[in-house]
Amino acid sequence: MKRLWWLGWLWLMWGLGVAFADAPSGVVYYIQFKEIVHRASADYLIRALQEASARNAAAFVVLLDTPGGELQATRDIASALLNSPIPTAVFVYPSGARAGSAGVFITISAHVAAMAPGTNIGAATPVSGSGEDIGEDMRKKVVNDTVAFAKTIARQRGRNEEWVVKAVTEAASIPETDALKLKVIDLIATTPADLLNKMNGRKITLANGKTLTLRTKDAPFQEIPKTWRETLLMFIAHPNVFYFLFLLAFYGLIAELQNPGATFPGVIGLISLLLALYAMSVLPVNALGVALILVAFALFVADLFTPTHGALTFGAIVSFLIGSIILFQSDSPVMRVSLWLIGTMTVLTAGFFLFITYSGVRAQFRRKVSGQERLIGMIGRVRKRLDPEGLVFVDGTLWRAIAQDPPIEEGESVQVERVEGLTLYVRWAPSIGGASPVPAARQEDGNA
Repeated sequence: MKRLWWLGWLWLMWGLGVAFADAPSGVVYYIQFKEIVHRASADYLIRALQEASARNAAAFVVLLDTPGGELQATRDIASALLNSPIPTAVFVYPSGARAGSAGVFITISAHVAAMAPGTNIGAATPVSGSGEDIGEDMRKKVVNDTVAFAKTIARQRGRNEEWVVKAVTEAASIPETDALKLKVIDLIATTPADLLNKMNGRKITLANGKTLTLRTKDAPFQEIPKTWRETLLMFIAHPNVFYFLFLLAFYGLIAELQNPGATFPGVIGLISLLLALYAMSVLPVNALGVALILVAFALFVADLFTPTHGALTFGAIVSFLIGSIILFQSDSPVMRVSLWLIGTMTVLTAGFFLFITYSGVRAQFRRKVSGQERLIGMIGRVRKRLDPEGLVFVDGTLWRAIAQDPPIEEGESVQVERVEGLTLYVRWAPSIGGASPVPAARQEDGNA
């Protein structure tokens, strides 16, 4: 009987150990997420979480500071955190950081949500890609869908559903003290080390229903850095950087077409184009915006060869401006090109093509500076008396010349009036500097 009692006791202890096991007392891995939320940054966070899980980490911490971003990428991150096989924590850090818009959903998706002093969270209202409010009908659909998404996360993590709904519908935003009071977050910590100490001993429930007690006090805190590919992609995937690369590609290619063999502009344009195409794979680019910018460049180029008196250039400027504004289709205002950058690039692009047009028009009225025609108007010196035929020295060369007002004596100056073959037709001209006196014969002609 006593033996059976001991077996029952051991069975009970084993069951409690399974139900309330301690988290692995190992390394706590973390990442610094100071990014706009988009496909590239989401892939980095999810990859790091998977790597931490594969290493059987004691916990995975996200040091968050984001203005928000794309909703679909946010859903992917939230899903990864909700279904994580290891404990997760999101820490809005350092002071001055924010969990704006998409950051709200990321923060409340973790097992432990924390904020540093001097931080804020909120303003998760969906907006259009241009940053304006969405139309009434579409707004209802998008807001209702986002509210349901937020409530699901808050309910699963035991957070304040009412405030989360306000963050979506009313763009509510609060500091860390109010977030703790309203049970939006679990704790306030000053540093990552303070966070690990305050997390220690907390019980969390994983997606598989298993309950763990966190053992994070004084645990090693190790970063999972970005790969070079992730670093590059996150840099060029910024809307402003993509926009600049996209335009630089066309500037380079147009310059190469205008100056075949220059090589450098073509190489820069090609590299910029490839990087821009790479960024397009992760950014919510609007095809209509891209098409309008391409049309603008086509109109700019066409105006160089068509006498439209600026009509095509005006149309190109309008097309370029509209295309730049609607270049991205996203529900977040951070996923758009800066209006300052749009204005600057519109002025520079219009100025660039207007300068080319002006240069072309001016060249039509400029005296030719190549071939024999460039000699017209030049001053030369008579080397053999012109009566009317003789020799003159012009532009470093001895020419056969015919005087329009013979005779012209040797040593006198002449001006070229026209060129026919290898013969110059010239007329007497005062000596350069006026040093030589006017011949008496010419004075008599003038008096007559």
